[in-house]
Amino acid sequence: MAKPPAPSAGPAHVPKTFAVKAWTGAGEGKKILLYGPNGMGKTTLASMAPNPIFIGFDDGGREIRNPKTGQPINAIPGVETFEDFRDALHQTTLFPTGATLVVDTITLAEVRVINYLLRTVKTEGGKTPGNIEDYGWGKGFNLLLDPMRLLLADMDPLVRKGVNVILLAQQGLGTVVNQAGLDYFQDGPVLTSKPAKDTNVRSEYIGWCDNVFRIGYDDPTVEKAAKTATKGKATGTTARRIFTEPEVYFVAKNRMNGTLPPVVSFDTRDDDSIWRFLFGDLNGQAS
Repeated sequence: MAKPPAPSAGPAHVPKTFAVKAWTGAGEGKKILLYGPNGMGKTTLASMAPNPIFIGFDDGGREIRNPKTGQPINAIPGVETFEDFRDALHQTTLFPTGATLVVDTITLAEVRVINYLLRTVKTEGGKTPGNIEDYGWGKGFNLLLDPMRLLLADMDPLVRKGVNVILLAQQGLGTVVNQAGLDYFQDGPVLTSKPAKDTNVRSEYIGWCDNVFRIGYDDPTVEKAAKTATKGKATGTTARRIFTEPEVYFVAKNRMNGTLPPVVSFDTRDDDSIWRFLFGDLNGQAS
């Protein structure tokens, strides 16, 4: 009897030739995560980034006008599911070099990913799960991490092409595991942070981005109304600010080599100061 053919080893590996160069990221886009409470102006601010192109899971963007031009924002309609999102990201011709992909919001995009898992992945017992907890203790959150990583991998070629990425997110509390004492809460983007002691979606997305900005009001002063009061009265201004450096109680970061102030103004709807710090003069750029 003739022997079966030996398995193919595939094409021979051709070694690459490497060289040492300055690591500047020249020609690449910026990766930004901007988070804050509802109604704080995240979408309006993103509409003033260079040539923004929205993927809108939050349909509130249809009411937004660019404060500089008065024009509606450009968007890619029909992106409803996780599969749609990936298909759109793979159509790289939609995003010209120098444009800005705005995901509004990555918080709602994560919901689509969870729905995808519930539709396509059975529990260990072969049942269709009704929610992510049905996979078992912590197992659903581990399953969520892989498809959320796929989205980052899909956006990487756009960044290398010179497309900026802005991920908008709602603001919520996450747990910080403190090895030196008690765990504590910290404001940050609303993305899954379970299991808190392991790698999770929230930490992965914060790590992927070059800049994580919190948009909010000036910090309020809290005073007790009476000696017996358990809660205080907050007083302060309604001036909005963009916070670019972290505090114990909120997440932020930037990789601007000390050129970005820790707090940047967002005093009016057309205040694009943060983008001028990141992108330079915006005059003449498409919006």
